[in-house]
Amino acid sequence: MDSEIPHHLLPVMVHSLVVDGGDPKLKSDILQHLLVLTADKYKENKVIVDNMDELLRGLFKLLETDKVNANAACLCLVNISSKENGLKKIMSFLNSNISSNDLGIISKTIRYIDQKTPEIASSVLKLLCNLTREKSHAIQVYESFGDPTTTLESFMKLFITRDVQHETNYDYISYLLSNLCQLHEVRMWLMNSDNLQKLFPFLNLNNSLRRAGVIMTIKNCCFELEKHEWLLSEDLDLLPRLLLPLAGPEQFDEEDNEKLPLDLQYLPDDKEREPDSDLRLALLQALTQLSAKRDCREIIRDQGTYLILREFHKWEPNMELKLVCENLVDILIKTEDEIGTDNFHDLDVPEDLIDKFKKMDEAYLS
Repeated sequence: MDSEIPHHLLPVMVHSLVVDGGDPKLKSDILQHLLVLTADKYKENKVIVDNMDELLRGLFKLLETDKVNANAACLCLVNISSKENGLKKIMSFLNSNISSNDLGIISKTIRYIDQKTPEIASSVLKLLCNLTREKSHAIQVYESFGDPTTTLESFMKLFITRDVQHETNYDYISYLLSNLCQLHEVRMWLMNSDNLQKLFPFLNLNNSLRRAGVIMTIKNCCFELEKHEWLLSEDLDLLPRLLLPLAGPEQFDEEDNEKLPLDLQYLPDDKEREPDSDLRLALLQALTQLSAKRDCREIIRDQGTYLILREFHKWEPNMELKLVCENLVDILIKTEDEIGTDNFHDLDVPEDLIDKFKKMDEAYLS
């Protein structure tokens, strides 16, 4: 189909997606054209904006009922949901189509996230990742799952099962989990079972999508204050796993090495740190969250964390991350008498001090 379709024909094309029946090949051609129109460079297309409600009806209808065209329809929705105004339109559309007898469109589309439709699964996962970026939207999507535990368990099984031919189609499960872990219920589901441990092998995986999603998921779990002792327990062994991506090839003397967990001792000369600055930040944030309580700070100190952070700070090229690292080190090198609280979450910092600290940070970074 010619990419330069006259604007007056676009409403007709959009309407054809809603109509029952019709030529599947024609709908396929229309969807290929809409894929271009819904991409970022066409975000100001007035015809698309003016016909958005009908377009969404057509795209979701195809996603639900037309397996042949479901993938292209879903990718159009991915394009639309990647933009803030498009995301709001989609969430409004989904909310207006929920009835007492219908668990919602989302509950119908997640059936594609299985081993039978791997290509469509990848597109649906990308859509769900876009829809769950904000916590309020993540709640709505989670509640549309029907049986959330069963749904999450099925996602986890697909994510951890080795399937060389199709496993990349499920990479975005890691990002979806990280978004859903904005919710207390999902964090507790992960940590009250052995599901969190199943994610650990992906922390140092070459697959950047899986590694990123898992790091973000674990970081979000660290916001559960009551789980900090368990997260830092010897049975879970999480702390060395968070520190390893921040560690480089630096060698320590025997005395310092004895302070480190075995997995952080005598690292090879070609050991590289996590290359993604956003993920390094997430790891530092996770460690900072875990340092909230006195008992946990003592565990973190006793495992040689300072040594890894000291060398990391020397290496880190990003000034904002250097500052985050310095703030964490400042917590760890102070005595508990200097800190003066068992739990940082109990502190009520005056607004004027918050402003002062913010200005100090800005001065440091300038």
